[in-house]
Amino acid sequence: MLTLRSTGELCSALRAARDVALLAYTLPPGPVEDALLAAAARGAHVCVRLEGRPYADARGGLALANRRAVERLARAGADARLVDTDPDAPAPIHAKALVADGALFLDDRNWTRGDATILRDTSVSDRRVVADAIDGRADAAHGRFAMRKRDALASEARLLQSAARGDDVAVASESFGAGNAVYAALDALARAGAAPRLLVNAHDAARNPREASALRRLQRDGVRVRLTADDEKFALAGARGWIGSANATAAFAQPDQLDWGLRSDARAVVGALRTRFEARWRAARPLA
Repeated sequence: MLTLRSTGELCSALRAARDVALLAYTLPPGPVEDALLAAAARGAHVCVRLEGRPYADARGGLALANRRAVERLARAGADARLVDTDPDAPAPIHAKALVADGALFLDDRNWTRGDATILRDTSVSDRRVVADAIDGRADAAHGRFAMRKRDALASEARLLQSAARGDDVAVASESFGAGNAVYAALDALARAGAAPRLLVNAHDAARNPREASALRRLQRDGVRVRLTADDEKFALAGARGWIGSANATAAFAQPDQLDWGLRSDARAVVGALRTRFEARWRAARPLA
């Protein structure tokens, strides 16, 4: 079963948990880090793994923030460390996943203090895949759930390809680019006359000429593209949805990057994502 949870509900679970494991691209100061610190300080077993070489971090700000988070957690008694510090490592971390006393929580962003979309996933097999990833093992995708970027984007593309005539197709991604299955599926829908919608973070589109070029090509083919300040990652096709931590960017460079993605037809989850998308779409500005 898949249900929506708030940051507050996640922190409530952490307050009572005895065994916690977290995998994240980055962990900003805020309520989730505070709850992890408190859990470690009261004697809970807290395991935290953060990305050691954040992408496009030329000035080293994200790497420094992760290093300081690890230092704070270690001082509180947590088993905290950076991973992927080797430039040749095959599986950098971009996932955001947490297991608290066997309860799996998934975030499509980075444990923000604000309006987060956190999922509670009761699947035992999904939890096992996440636990293996935290332990340094990347399992193959199974069914609706994937823990590697290429598999996650393939799952999102399958959702788009399943769209029936008349389905409202919508995609939100922090970053977007060509050379991946999601781009191809959106372009095919647009060329077939479906007029899908795409929301992309304006900052990422502005700083990456290749991304801007890919967005303009999609727009010419019939995708309705708007720019937003948000960084969520989900897709909708009628009454079905996909959500994950994987951006719809080229997957061939790091196909084994740890990134979760799952498909769902849970009415409450899909309905909440649809409401969220429509609000973002109304506030977004068209791609010039």
